[in-house]
Amino acid sequence: MPDNVIVYYSRTGTTRQVAEDLASRTGWPLAEIQDVRSRAGLSGDLRCVLDNLFRRRPAYRYNGQSLATCKSVVVLAPVWVGHVAAPLRSFLHDQAPFQGRLAAVCVMAARGGFNAAEEIAQASGKLPQPTLVVLQRDVASGAAAQELSGFVENLLHGAAEEGGAPRRAWLSPNEA
Repeated sequence: MPDNVIVYYSRTGTTRQVAEDLASRTGWPLAEIQDVRSRAGLSGDLRCVLDNLFRRRPAYRYNGQSLATCKSVVVLAPVWVGHVAAPLRSFLHDQAPFQGRLAAVCVMAARGGFNAAEEIAQASGKLPQPTLVVLQRDVASGAAAQELSGFVENLLHGAAEEGGAPRRAWLSPNEA
């Protein structure tokens, strides 16, 4: 069983794209959180908004290994209405407290990524390090590639650095 895992939820496919990119860069396996009830169409959009406005924790399916044995977990979180996507919020609360190292990538349309990172910390009981916030449009255009490279560098080598904890990727990259 792998010591590390990348956990993601993706409604539109953008966060899945980031997860697959990270998996190819790290060699870590993917674990997906899926909706039990479809969020397609206008009614699905409305449920996304209402779930987040009322902080509901909807049912989900998790297709992955137990996190209890993982040394490192990377959580990829879409941002809905300025907060962590509701199915991921449910998952984080069900998995808390996290035993191993936690890192996070928040994928946002325009804003709310830092709120989402804070919610991940609160729900998991652990400060995610490194943390990266990226824009959907930068993922789609490929402009996020350099930021993702810095995140992976921090993820794989940041913990091994002597003299300090890894920096959050969005605060400052490690200097070579």
